[in-house]
Amino acid sequence: MKKYPKALSRFFPNLVFALAIPAFFLVSVLLYEPEALCQLMRAGEGVSSLENVFIFNVIISFTIILGCMILTRLPLWLMRKTLNMDLYKYTLWCLGEILICCAFVGMYLALMAKGGGSWFSWFGRCISGLGAVAIYPYLILTLLILATENFNAESGEESARLKFYDSRHQLKFITEASSVLYIESNENYIVIHYLENGIEKRFQLRNSMKNIEPLCEKAGFARAHRCFIVNPRYVKSIRKDESGTNFADLGCDREEGIPVSKKYYGNIAAML
Repeated sequence: MKKYPKALSRFFPNLVFALAIPAFFLVSVLLYEPEALCQLMRAGEGVSSLENVFIFNVIISFTIILGCMILTRLPLWLMRKTLNMDLYKYTLWCLGEILICCAFVGMYLALMAKGGGSWFSWFGRCISGLGAVAIYPYLILTLLILATENFNAESGEESARLKFYDSRHQLKFITEASSVLYIESNENYIVIHYLENGIEKRFQLRNSMKNIEPLCEKAGFARAHRCFIVNPRYVKSIRKDESGTNFADLGCDREEGIPVSKKYYGNIAAML
């Protein structure tokens, strides 16, 4: 399973995709003028009363693609915690977006042609013309995101130190991020489980999971449960017991594993 880029779980990158695909279409058809795409945009010439059918078709097609991208990217972002997405599934999602755009643009062009071919023929022409152009911004943006995340992961020191403060913002504990196994809440306290010379140790301080979660996210940790944050590098497997509850096995002294709630299951699974 290929790791799903964290950036694609955030709103702004999905908005960039939603805007970049129709923008790339517009630039391509007006500046680069690929023959197959330009032929599509001439649908209706000779049968329509419009003065400039080409420009009209470009504008309407741009609007259709923009609408399709917004309607497909919005649920991808809203359901980011439940889709259990990986890079392979994301690739299929992107191909589905291209097919949806081609389907609706093909429907519009078939109407403009006024009997000059069935929807199926226009749909096929859109896949070879519009789809061939749309694939480039998908590849460029996805590769750029993957390269950026890989660069950040390599440049960020694995042994970066984490500084834990109490509820009064007083520094109480410093340790290497790579040594932390998991963090659990205990009423008004948090307990940090970490390794020191291969031995699991604990440190307790007064604070809440909500306050330390941003710090843990920067270190690459993930929320597994309302009471637990885990370091994914120590997660050996995720299993389900007889009652249907998911647990993350860390291979440490905690034999029962870390409970993983349905709300956070997708995030944990995507990091493995």
